[in-house]
Amino acid sequence: MQVHATNNKAKIIADIKITIDNQPVIIELFDNAASRQLLKQIPLTLELSDFAGEEKIAYLPDKLILQDTPKANTIPSDFTYYAPWGNLAIFYKGYGQADGVYALGRIKEGKELLAQLKQNTTVTLEYID
Repeated sequence: MQVHATNNKAKIIADIKITIDNQPVIIELFDNAASRQLLKQIPLTLELSDFAGEEKIAYLPDKLILQDTPKANTIPSDFTYYAPWGNLAIFYKGYGQADGVYALGRIKEGKELLAQLKQNTTVTLEYID
């Protein structure tokens, strides 16, 4: 089943944030197995790097199980998981269809911080109460 990651009907289970230079990027997590597993891993300190001038990626300590997790369309604001490499892929530009990319959530605010970030940087991923 193909589900568009910006589907406004997707159930949100939590808000998380990535802190970049003391500024938050707020992400809504969709209700699926992979997102629930990600929540169990945070808080996390990750190395965020640019990939293809379209997305920021970071490798997770543990791979996510993708049962009931829909594929993503990789459009701007998609917060995704790239299964072949086991990394988060956070899109600030569109990419289009890509195999192995699964929808974890969407950026609610702060996408411009990702686009402006030019060098690799260490970030914190944490749950928002």
